[in-house]
Amino acid sequence: MTNEESGPVRSTTIRERNELTVLRLIFRTGSLSQSKAVLKTGLKAPTVFRIFAQLEKRGLIHEVAAESKPDTDKSPRKGRRPVEFAVNPDAAYVVGLDFWARSASAIVQDFSGQVVASRSVCFPMAPDAESAVQVLSTLIHDMLREVRIPEEKLLGIGVGAPGSVSLATGLVHFYSRIPGMVEFPLGERLEKEFHAPVSITNNASIVALAEERYGLAKGSGSLFAFLIRAGVGGAYLQNGKLISDRGRTAFEVGHLSMDRNGPECSCGNKGCLELYLSEDSILTALNSAFPGVDMDSIDEILTTECDKAMPLLAPLFDIASHAVRDVRRLLAPEAVLIVTRSQKLSQCIADAAKTDFARSDQRFGPPGAKIIAAEYDSLLACKAACDLVYESYFSKGSKTQAEQKNRTAARKGIQA
Repeated sequence: MTNEESGPVRSTTIRERNELTVLRLIFRTGSLSQSKAVLKTGLKAPTVFRIFAQLEKRGLIHEVAAESKPDTDKSPRKGRRPVEFAVNPDAAYVVGLDFWARSASAIVQDFSGQVVASRSVCFPMAPDAESAVQVLSTLIHDMLREVRIPEEKLLGIGVGAPGSVSLATGLVHFYSRIPGMVEFPLGERLEKEFHAPVSITNNASIVALAEERYGLAKGSGSLFAFLIRAGVGGAYLQNGKLISDRGRTAFEVGHLSMDRNGPECSCGNKGCLELYLSEDSILTALNSAFPGVDMDSIDEILTTECDKAMPLLAPLFDIASHAVRDVRRLLAPEAVLIVTRSQKLSQCIADAAKTDFARSDQRFGPPGAKIIAAEYDSLLACKAACDLVYESYFSKGSKTQAEQKNRTAARKGIQA
C-alpha cells in the first residue's frame, strides 16, 4: 500500500483495498496487463498475479484478445506479448438518475461504462415527495426489466436530486417545489426498494461534474456552475472534486439576496436570486411580446427576434451578471459555467456576464478566467450520477463488500 495507515489494519482489509485498487486501474484504463499493474500500483508481482486471478475467478475481469487491441508500439519485441485484461461488462450494472420538479431522466450503464438503457419522464405537475419516489422507482424498474438485469448485479444507484442534500445520509433537506421534500430520506427509500447502495448529491453538482468531465468545461482546474431551471443551483469544483460543507451540499447560490427589500422567498429571505432568475421569470418577461413562449421555442426567439427579446430580458441578465461577478470575486474560479435548458439562453447570460466583468474591477480572479455557456444534457448528467456509484464502490473496500452480502441476503429474504 502506498498510503500510510493511522492504525492497525486487518490483513483482509488490506487485501480488499489492493483488489479494488487494481480493479479501479483496469476500469479506468480500459485494459491492463499484470506487468503494467505492478508498475502503476507499486504492489509486488505475486500480489498482483493473485489479484488478477481472483478478479477473473469472480467474473469481474476477462482476458482481452491480442488482435482486438491496436498495437501502437512499433519497437522490436522479445518474448510473448503480455496478456491484457479488461473489466467484464456483464459483471455489474449502475443506474444514474437526475430529476427535478418537472422531469426525471435515468440511464443504466454496464460495468464498462456503456449505456445499455435510458428513459425520461415529464411530470404534468410537480409531484409530492411520495409520488416522486414512486415515479423514480418505476423508471428504474422498467429499465432493469428492459435489459433483463437481475437485481443482484445492480452495483448501485447515483442520484442528482434537487435542493439541499446530505451526501452522507441521502436526505433531501429542503426543496420547496416538491411538496413534502423536507428532511426526506430519498437515499434510504431507494436503497430499501432496490437493495443496492445509493449515492446522492444535488442537481447543480451533477451538472458541474458532467460538464467538467465530459462537456464544454472539461479540464477546468476550478469551476463554479450556475444551473438555472425552476430556481438557481450552484456547485464548486476544484481539481475535479466537489466542495461540500461537512457532508452537505453547499453553495445555495439561488438564495443569495439581491435586494433585501425584495419579495419574500420560500427560504425566508427576501430578494433571492432565483426570484428574478428562473425559467418562469424569463418566460414571463418574454410573454408580453411573445405570447405562449415556452422553453422549446426560446432558442428560436432569441435567434430570430433578438432585437425585440433582449430589452425584455436585460434586467434579468443584469441580475445574473451581478451574481456571476460576486462569485468570481469570492471564489476566483478559473471558469464559470452557465447551464440552462436552452443553449442560446445560456449564451446570452454568459455574454452579459462577460460584458459586465470586462467593465468591472479586474483585480479579482485568475487571469484568463472563462465564462462557459452550456445546454443541459440529461445523458451527461446521468453519466456523472453513475460516476458517484463507481467512486463509492472503489473507495469503500470491505465495507462495500459486507453491505453487498447483507443486501443479497435481504433479496433472498434471510437474515444476514
